[in-house]
This record gives sequence, C-alpha cells and structure tokens, in this order.
Amino acid sequence: MARRQAIEAALASWRDAERRLAESVDSEPDSLKREVDLYRDEFQRLSAEHMVEWIAKLHEAEGRRAMATPSTLPFHVAARDTQYIAAEIWEAARNSDEDTPETEANRRTTPRPVRPGLI
Repeated sequence: MARRQAIEAALASWRDAERRLAESVDSEPDSLKREVDLYRDEFQRLSAEHMVEWIAKLHEAEGRRAMATPSTLPFHVAARDTQYIAAEIWEAARNSDEDTPETEANRRTTPRPVRPGLI
C-alpha cells in the first residue's frame, strides 16, 4: 500500500505543479517547468516500478500454471492468479492513462473509451 500512496502523492504533486504553471503569468516559468518535469518524472518512475513488480508476479503465476497438470487444483489456482494479476495490470494502466494530467506533450489523439451501455 505504501507504493500506491507514493504514486498517488507524486501524481497529486505533478497535477499541482501543472496547475500552477498553467495559472502563472510569466512569473518564474522556468522554475515551474522544472518542477513539473521533476514531479512527472517521479510519478512515471514510481508507476513503472509498480508495473514491473506486477509483471513479475504475472510471470511467476503463469510459470506455476504452465508447470501444473491441467484441471488440477494447482492449475486452477495459478490460472485464477494469472487472471487476477492481468486484470490488476490492465486497471493500473487504465487509471494511469486517465489520471495523468493532459498537456500538449501527452495530449490524447483518440477518443476516450466509453463503457458499454453509456451511449
């Protein structure tokens, strides 16, 4: 949980720095840009470390599934673990994409996905 809190704190700092930069009226824009870069880089580093950790867990679970005899309890447990971890990775990536402050450098060029039934 401490990693998630660190990621959320870095994201909040990045958003705050982006907001202050957008609201600035030529007062120290270079220092604000450096601050934005610092917080963005920290968020991205922490997010990448988190993703690498989850991918390692996915590889471990997939290894257990591949080594287990099909249709046995160890096989099904590993398959469920693989599915759960893959869902966590997908959700973390989706959240990161949606939560990241939109700037000209990372402006979305495709429509945001819409959940089925919302249109």
